[in-house]
Amino acid sequence: ETPPPPMTQAPKSYIAPPGSYGKIKISIEPTDTKYAKDLATYPPDKSGLWTAPMETDGWFLEHCNIRSECTKMADVLDKLGTKTLEEWEIESLRSWFANHNLHIHEHHMHEDNIFTPFMQTRINLPEKLTTDHVQLVALLKAVMTIVEGQLASASVLRPAFEEYQKMLFTHLKEEEEIGLPLLRAYFAPEEVAPKTQEIINQTAPHILGGFFYHLDAEGGSKGAINQFMAQEGIPFFVYYIAFSPMRQKYFDTTQVHIDALLAGKPPPAPKKGCLCL
Repeated sequence: ETPPPPMTQAPKSYIAPPGSYGKIKISIEPTDTKYAKDLATYPPDKSGLWTAPMETDGWFLEHCNIRSECTKMADVLDKLGTKTLEEWEIESLRSWFANHNLHIHEHHMHEDNIFTPFMQTRINLPEKLTTDHVQLVALLKAVMTIVEGQLASASVLRPAFEEYQKMLFTHLKEEEEIGLPLLRAYFAPEEVAPKTQEIINQTAPHILGGFFYHLDAEGGSKGAINQFMAQEGIPFFVYYIAFSPMRQKYFDTTQVHIDALLAGKPPPAPKKGCLCL
């Protein structure tokens, strides 16, 4: 069997693995009774049931996935600078942003429709955690308007992208320092697992592939994916039938444009039969 091609030709520095973000600094006291909706029935006493650290929690890892995507695009925009874009560069930027836009909209939909209502059955969530999405959607829409318009130079895109990225990163940090500790205080792992599975089932395969791709600086090595699977109790064969193909689909539809823009060479034509959504 012919070995698969390398996942990426881009320098490894363009993939920021989860460990590069350091430890989560909890900014609240999750056992503070002001967060409890029904203290007698649902006390905040579940944190000790979570054996894996917050830094390997799927919620945090998904945030690292988003940060890595944005960091790579910021590097691309830096490289492109003020030069007049070639047609293939415009198309690669549009293809990448179409997938990133879908990624963020799916992420927000899953939080707003699944995770937040679930958490609010037991927790009085700080209002900011539930309202930031509106402004983030507006900022991303402003970015997409530029991308889909007369995109002659990356310099016209950079200010809007930087504004969007700044607020997005702040919001992700707040969710990790407030939302994640509260989730673990009020819910046991086995209570959260079905909601996580519901999110996975509703995520487009090439978008989910980005989660695995950004688990380490190697572009989603088998070891990194297997480590996450072991933590979550996922059977080994799922790597072969689902997660590895998803990772490759992310590369073929999304990462390939980052590599091309950084290298200054058009991306290869889509593989025959590849549905590059």
